[in-house]
Amino acid sequence: MRTLRQTTHARTLGALGLAATALLTAAACGPSDDKAGPTAPPTASAFPSGTPSVAPSASPSASAVPSTSEPGRPGEAEGDSTGIDGNCPGDYTEVKVEWAVPPTKDDSKLLLTVTNTGTKPCRLKTHPVLRLKDGHGRLVAVFENSKPQKEVTLAPGQEAYAGLLLRQGGKDAGSLVKTMALAPHGQRPDHNTGEGVLLQMPRSGVYVDDKARVTYWNSSSEAAVSPLFVR
Repeated sequence: MRTLRQTTHARTLGALGLAATALLTAAACGPSDDKAGPTAPPTASAFPSGTPSVAPSASPSASAVPSTSEPGRPGEAEGDSTGIDGNCPGDYTEVKVEWAVPPTKDDSKLLLTVTNTGTKPCRLKTHPVLRLKDGHGRLVAVFENSKPQKEVTLAPGQEAYAGLLLRQGGKDAGSLVKTMALAPHGQRPDHNTGEGVLLQMPRSGVYVDDKARVTYWNSSSEAAVSPLFVR
């Protein structure tokens, strides 16, 4: 800013005919200052103090952004939702299906594993309500004597288990089933199970007959599958 003011002052005196003063001023400024003024881009310090700076006003700093600006999954901030009749909510559980034993000689037994993916403990009071996706929509019956003496309570991340006996005869007496509909936990069998999830069966499907049975949810995988071996 000092260079720009001196250059302007020198040109004004020259216009009034004061040649000596112009020469003295030109000598004091030097030829390099006269060239640097017009060509050098203005820096941040060249702006008057009353002019807002571009960099701070472009966007707020990272520390100014609230940590809660991104909403979490529903239920995480205020607690997980409640399922049907106090059971684990379906939105906060995951169910997987695998063989109860290696299916080398016996591919009629499956193990269902449910995991509490929520942030609060939840309960499983009943058995899985399963409907066959075989074109008939048949319900899988339950092993009534498999109900545990104590309700299953799942802490966050904890698992529970249920055993599924697919048939009590040979494959030729059953129907090939690739998926089963699992109703929300706690839903009664005589209610619509359309709000549940589809469980993919192992391999390309399993053979199921009309004597298929499922156990209650149990905190022990051994206790869940033991009724499958009693004929």
